[in-house]
Amino acid sequence: MSNFGSEILDALQREQSSLESVHLALSEESSALSNGDAAGIERSIKNKEAALANHQLVMGQRPSANADHAANPDIAALQERLAALANKCRELNQQNGILISKLSDRTRAALNVLQGTEDMTVLYSASGVEGAAGKGSRVLGKA
Repeated sequence: MSNFGSEILDALQREQSSLESVHLALSEESSALSNGDAAGIERSIKNKEAALANHQLVMGQRPSANADHAANPDIAALQERLAALANKCRELNQQNGILISKLSDRTRAALNVLQGTEDMTVLYSASGVEGAAGKGSRVLGKA
């Protein structure tokens, strides 16, 4: 392999290492979100931001490849591993976004109950009919 091919291979290996750090940070974030660990969420977000910044820096250091390098099986295999890991990171980040959204919704609902600004849903009587206004019906959250 040419010296330049070796440089590209080394650069791709550094990218893989930095992307593995991103994946680890995303996994830690997922765990903290799933467990409702506020301190862990804050810590994992900082770790994720640092890992992403480092990965961007490492990606910017990759020398340009040419058609000969695309035919190199070592480089092609490493690029495939990088693409697969990047997809895993993207999927994990999307899952974390869903978890964040659910936690946000739950927090908002709890705050609404505490502040008395929740939806004014009327409770139904035992017969399944909405209670008449002023005749014992209560607002959910104030029952």
